[in-house]
Amino acid sequence: MPISIFINYRRLDSAHARSVYQGILPRFGKNHVFMDIDRIEPGEDFLKAIEKVVESCDVLIVLIGKGWLSQIERLKGPADVVRLEIAAALNRDIRVIPVLVDDAKLPTEEALPEDLAGLTRRQALPIPDSYFEEGMNRLVETLEKIKRRSR
Repeated sequence: MPISIFINYRRLDSAHARSVYQGILPRFGKNHVFMDIDRIEPGEDFLKAIEKVVESCDVLIVLIGKGWLSQIERLKGPADVVRLEIAAALNRDIRVIPVLVDDAKLPTEEALPEDLAGLTRRQALPIPDSYFEEGMNRLVETLEKIKRRSR
């Protein structure tokens, strides 16, 4: 049974997000790996659309890099897309995997809004630039394990 994977990221980290996308795409397929929510139609309720897209996924990868951390204050905004996607996954008990790039560290619980505090209790997967291929292999192995368990 295939799993659906959604990649959550800040635009400033889009180069790393594309690399992660390209790294997992061959194994899981274009119909099961998503990066953006461009499928929202004009006039559609934005919050409901985000929740629907995230709800349809089995795994949410939260790509945390320098861009994500430099804009951490934006997470406090109630309409921040990154926040809405993470909160939707945490509220639905969807598997959330923080992927750390650019030598980023997982933020502390105090640095995040209350509805995102659960992110700090997830085991993070660092993917350093110097070991990108090895890190991607670990991510793919993790996703494969999740896929096997979902059968």
